[in-house]
Amino acid sequence: MLISYLKFKPVINKLKYISLWTILLSSLAGCQAPQVAVEQISAKKIDKVVYLTGKVVHLAPFVDNAAYQLEDGTGKVWVVTTKTPPQKGQKISIKGRIEYQSLPFAEQELGDFYLVEIEQLESPLDDSK
Repeated sequence: MLISYLKFKPVINKLKYISLWTILLSSLAGCQAPQVAVEQISAKKIDKVVYLTGKVVHLAPFVDNAAYQLEDGTGKVWVVTTKTPPQKGQKISIKGRIEYQSLPFAEQELGDFYLVEIEQLESPLDDSK
């Protein structure tokens, strides 16, 4: 019995090593900000960093920056960027911070949420989450 244990000890040690790395990498993968839908953006998420995937439906160029509107099937949200904006009709994924602009008018609150772009991601994320 001891002989068979000694034969498999290197294999067992290697499996422990692989398992440890698998757990570590899995936990790191879970550290990214959540993929959200436009309809999930709310006051509780102001200043939170999120990932959003959608189609660019409007562009608004400004002097030092630009804004574009993303639509994801649940709604639309404006995204402000200091980088080159994407093309109209392009499907993109972004990492952004949720902000809110208050606009009180005639005793009504007409403000809305928007995203400040942190990064445009290389390829669209899976938006089925």
